[in-house]
Amino acid sequence: MASWLWHELKPVDLPVVCVDARHAHAVLSVRMNKSDPNDARALAELIRVGWYREIRVKSDESQAVRLLLVARSRLVSIRRDLENQVRSLLKEIGLLFPRAIGSRFRAHVLRLLDEQHVLRLIVEGLLTIHEQVEQQQVALDKRVRKGAKADETTRRLMSVPGVGVVTALAFRHTIDDPTRFRSAQTVGAYLGLTPRRKQSGELDFNGRSRSG
Repeated sequence: MASWLWHELKPVDLPVVCVDARHAHAVLSVRMNKSDPNDARALAELIRVGWYREIRVKSDESQAVRLLLVARSRLVSIRRDLENQVRSLLKEIGLLFPRAIGSRFRAHVLRLLDEQHVLRLIVEGLLTIHEQVEQQQVALDKRVRKGAKADETTRRLMSVPGVGVVTALAFRHTIDDPTRFRSAQTVGAYLGLTPRRKQSGELDFNGRSRSG
C-alpha cells in the first residue's frame, strides 16, 4: 500500500518518503529478533541516520496502465493454460490438431469430439470458460490500443521495428518520468539490465547484460 499512502499523504502536505525496499530489507535482516516493534524501530533508525535511498512513486496514470497490462497478461496466461489442458486431454486419446487460438481452437476441438464422446461434457466446460476469458481479453486489448493511440510517446516507441502496443505501453509507463534518470545506463539498471563487468588492474570490460 506504499504507493497509495504516498499519493494520499502528499495532497495534505505531509512529508512522505518512499524508501527502496531492498535497502530496508538489508537493514531489517540484521535484527536478531524479528517482530513488528523491532522492525518499526529499525526503520526509524534507518531514516534518522539517512542511510536510505528514496524512490520515485509512479503517477496515478502509470499505475492504472500497469494494472491494466497485468490484468491482460493474466487473462492471456489463463487462456493459454486452458488451451494446453484441452490439448493434453485430447492427446491422451490420440486426437491431434494444428496450432490454433481463440474461436478456431474451440472449433477444432468440437470438430474432433462428437456428441457421444466421453470427453465431450468435460471439454465443453473448459471451452465455455475459454470463450469467456477470450472475450474479456479482447475488451482489455481494445483499452490497451486506445491508450497507446492517445499517447504520443507510446506511438513514437511503436515506430521502432519489433515494438508492439503492449511493449511500448509497458515501457512508457514503467519509466513514467524520464527526467529522474541521469543517463541511459541508469535506465538499463532500473530495468534489471545490469551488464557483466570484468575488472582487473588496467582491464575494465563491460559485457552483455545478465538478463539478456
